[in-house]
Amino acid sequence: MRAAGILAIIGTALANLPAMADNSAYIELPGKSLAQGRTVWLGTCEGCHGYGIAGAPIPMKPAHWAPRLQKGKTVLYDHAINGFYGPDDTVMPERGGNAALTDDEVKSAVDYMTALAAYYIQHERK
Repeated sequence: MRAAGILAIIGTALANLPAMADNSAYIELPGKSLAQGRTVWLGTCEGCHGYGIAGAPIPMKPAHWAPRLQKGKTVLYDHAINGFYGPDDTVMPERGGNAALTDDEVKSAVDYMTALAAYYIQHERK
């Protein structure tokens, strides 16, 4: 019941967001897997992770991602594939709420998001 209620709130919030006119913050990164991950990101993940819906960490905000990157990809893959309830009632729905995504597609999105976060962390320090 808790998950269904949270997903309903997320769905309502997403329906009320204006369409993103410029995806320039979501840079294209080299490699076929990261290109696939960017496509999955734009189709599924950006709706929450682009705006911080339900506490979703925004990759362009280094403070959101630095501690998550330290957890390692295995943990991040698990949270993205199986879902995760975090502190302060944050929620990561299974497969970003898109049950049609394969494990490899979810992993490519995680790879893109972590690479994007690492890019912004690196550029913040310069």
